[in-house]
Amino acid sequence: MDDCVYGQAASFVSQLPQPSAGSHKGRPAVTLTFAQSLDGKVSLPSQQLHLSGPESLAMTHHLRAAHDAILVGIETVICDNPQLNVRHMHPSQLPVVENPQPVVLDSRLRIPSTARLLTTPQADSRLKMPLIFTGPQHDPARRAMLEQMGAQIIVAPCSEGRLQIDEVMKELHHRGVESLMVEGGARVIQSFLASGLCSTIIVTIAPTYVGSEGVSAFPLPCSSLEPLLYQQFGRDMVMVAK
Repeated sequence: MDDCVYGQAASFVSQLPQPSAGSHKGRPAVTLTFAQSLDGKVSLPSQQLHLSGPESLAMTHHLRAAHDAILVGIETVICDNPQLNVRHMHPSQLPVVENPQPVVLDSRLRIPSTARLLTTPQADSRLKMPLIFTGPQHDPARRAMLEQMGAQIIVAPCSEGRLQIDEVMKELHHRGVESLMVEGGARVIQSFLASGLCSTIIVTIAPTYVGSEGVSAFPLPCSSLEPLLYQQFGRDMVMVAK
């Protein structure tokens, strides 16, 4: 990729608002970021959906490097098998940039043992094994297996089968996470939008239509969002709001 793309990504991230000291007592500052189609879809049921172009993807990886941790839900792990690292930054930066701490919301410990979040760190010491939040009703044998692989399992309270976001935020802050990037999937995005915990929202809009089978991220009115910045990355438009 052209060096100008990496420079544009770094410059864009440097312009983003920084949380003021003490403004998020007891929890991390949250940046919610995701890609959507022109018709507002972020995913397809039970299958992977590629939306971001290489230029906006480089921006996303620069954004990851600016956060202590990055959070996704278990559906994203199962469908996309992500690595949640910063591999799309400039090659010269990769040896010195710290990768964020992966965090997974998995109330029933459904994460596959073959997930790249579990297997890739075993071959690359620069990567961190995931923190996995699960509910009280998890399978103890599965927990033991995941812990033996190196994952850290944290039990948190659930409400109607979903992990309580407030409790997850408190535990992450207790573990030293000051800045958290939330990437998805759709249910996680919706939960954070409804929670009011997001400091910054970054949406990448890809010039494609998914159709009625796609899943939207915005089931709630978002008229209260205040747009801060727009920038084009290749074919994609990136919007920042708070």
